Amino acid sequence: MLAVALLLFVFGLGLGVLLNSLADNLPPDANDLRHPPRRPRCRVCGQAHAPANWLALAALVRHRGRCEHCGAPRPTRAVVVELAAGGITAGLWFWGARAGLPLVETVAVYLAALVFVQGCLLITVIDIEHRLILWGVVWPLALVAALTGAALPGHGLTKTLLGGIAGYALTLGIFVLAELYARGLQWLRGQPLDEVAFGGGDVNLAGLIGLAVGWPGVLLSLTLAILLGGLYSLGFIVVQLLRRRYTPHSAVPYGPFLVLGALTIYLFGKDFAVWMAGR
Repeated sequence: MLAVALLLFVFGLGLGVLLNSLADNLPPDANDLRHPPRRPRCRVCGQAHAPANWLALAALVRHRGRCEHCGAPRPTRAVVVELAAGGITAGLWFWGARAGLPLVETVAVYLAALVFVQGCLLITVIDIEHRLILWGVVWPLALVAALTGAALPGHGLTKTLLGGIAGYALTLGIFVLAELYARGLQWLRGQPLDEVAFGGGDVNLAGLIGLAVGWPGVLLSLTLAILLGGLYSLGFIVVQLLRRRYTPHSAVPYGPFLVLGALTIYLFGKDFAVWMAGR
């Protein structure tokens, strides 16, 4: 089992390189241009890294984490994403195998989870760095989630589609209320808000989450996301007040909290239900 875990971890590192490339190129750059996935390149000098340095971990060992062309430090995020992707790829195999399903079903469950969880990692990185949840990332994942949810045991077509519709509809209502609040606040202040806490990308993400966790899991997932987001916001306000840097209506990316709630239910929903029933 250790050999399997090691092989999957190494494969996951390669997925991390791909995720980093997508996170670097899919969001619009300073000139509002979008790029297809490209070879890893330096953010400072713009030159492509040599294949031996595509892996940020390898560059960390060989060049102390610096660009081999100009010596500028490479982003820490690249290493973090590679390690996370490797850990996810290996860990999900053991998560899928614990159900004791036949090998073919175990592989199917594993691959479905791998696509969803790695996709959530990409969404989280882009949302934290750019405050964007991209349509081009969410909807391909939603299609995969719909197909796999309909085919895999425990969901079925009805629960999958109902979860997607509920997730989209509920967050669309929140989005409309947030828009009305923002417009009212703009009218009272006489100036536009720089950022909004909840956007259309969050609505798309909630639809994806609903397809992935199904019905009624989407209700628990969104509830957890709201609780986690509220706790973080409260802590953020307290810290900013203590530092005397608090600015009213400061927005934080909400996508990571939607992802945390979704992964909790997607990966541990049965355990969570048993725990709730025992209380």
